[in-house]
Amino acid sequence: MGASGFLVGGLSGVKLSEVIVPGCAICVVLVLGLLQGTRLNLLSLGEHQAHSLGLNVRRTRLTALVSAAALAGCAVSFAGLVGFVGLIVPHAVRALVGHDNRRVLAMAPLLGGLLVCLCDLLARTMFAPYEIPVGIVLSLLGGPFFVYLILRRGKGGLNG
Repeated sequence: MGASGFLVGGLSGVKLSEVIVPGCAICVVLVLGLLQGTRLNLLSLGEHQAHSLGLNVRRTRLTALVSAAALAGCAVSFAGLVGFVGLIVPHAVRALVGHDNRRVLAMAPLLGGLLVCLCDLLARTMFAPYEIPVGIVLSLLGGPFFVYLILRRGKGGLNG
């Protein structure tokens, strides 16, 4: 069924043939993204510091932006708008592995996939024989998490 059938996102009715092309694109972009981990670590030091260490800041930002857009576009093409995954997962991964972007970039896709699969399982079984879109289950998790981040930001920021 793809993105057109799910306003809140879901995996019901998605066929393997619909996943092959975006799945291959995701794999390619993920590999390219993993190679950017060290550059992103330098960029996290600040633009001037990164530039003084020899990093092409403009190219690194552009590469990261294009990679993120490609990954999001590919995922939305078959799952629809599965909200809050991009909000929950990076924070959870950083809590687990620290702020080294090489580790974050390696773990985020795995934890994101696991989260979507678990939420999809819940969406399919909570009200069986009826199925709710996985996006609703993710919203039930993501809404409170978003509020938590807002409240935490008032007490010292999102980095702590």
